[in-house]
Amino acid sequence: MEIDNKHHGGVTTVPLYSAEDVAPLPVVRPSVDWRAVYAAPAGSRSPLAALAPDVPGQDRALLAEAARMARVGRAAVVNWRRRHSDFPAPTTGTEVHPQFDRPAVVAWLLAHDKIGVPVGMPSASLVVVGAGRRTVRFRLDGPHLVLADDAEGEDVLSGWSTDADADELAALSAGEFGASVGRLTAPGTVPLAVLGEVRVIERFRSGVGGLRVTLAWPAGLRGAATEWAAGGVVRHGCRSPARRRRACAAGTTAAAWSRCPGAPSTGMRWAR
Repeated sequence: MEIDNKHHGGVTTVPLYSAEDVAPLPVVRPSVDWRAVYAAPAGSRSPLAALAPDVPGQDRALLAEAARMARVGRAAVVNWRRRHSDFPAPTTGTEVHPQFDRPAVVAWLLAHDKIGVPVGMPSASLVVVGAGRRTVRFRLDGPHLVLADDAEGEDVLSGWSTDADADELAALSAGEFGASVGRLTAPGTVPLAVLGEVRVIERFRSGVGGLRVTLAWPAGLRGAATEWAAGGVVRHGCRSPARRRRACAAGTTAAAWSRCPGAPSTGMRWAR
């Protein structure tokens, strides 16, 4: 497609891609940090801009890259190449390290059910406890969770949300002590709970209209969510800021649960 920028330097050629080209990208380009791409704030430079562009017709892949796409070892791809006569022939490289046309390799992997096109974005389930112990469940698509390395840091969670859910989250966390998380279930981590001070720190809308919400909380209030039971353990049992600060300074040893007014009924343990 060509766009005529009459006032900005003439004609610009913009490549167009089909859904068939775009859908498998997270699978066939495993070296790209797709979480960083999804989480890039509106108006910021996309991490994709730092990648060297491929020359049309010269996009090559090694056997090791094909293995990463299919989530198998290189030996498995070598075996596929030996057993299947329709496996793409190398276009360049050496006998030891042959290089193949990447689109041809991707097409072969798809045709032989070695990889699948993602049919949906991963999601996180978030149970938030606000003032008056009002509990609301939310869904965040494409979640990106960054956990701090120590109790003095801050955990950050971002994900795609609806306008209504984003407004509800902001309202729940607007109180003096923020909100609590009764249970966060996200890919790649055990269920987490957070006792207070959860707040919405950013909302931005992408160029295609999606709304991404970012929440944060002190890492010292994070724990592993369990079903409540007498004798459970908790990192901090009360909402008093002074008591929380004293507990943070005391280290990461779990303490007995202390039921305090407004505390959610969740057993928690500090989890790095």
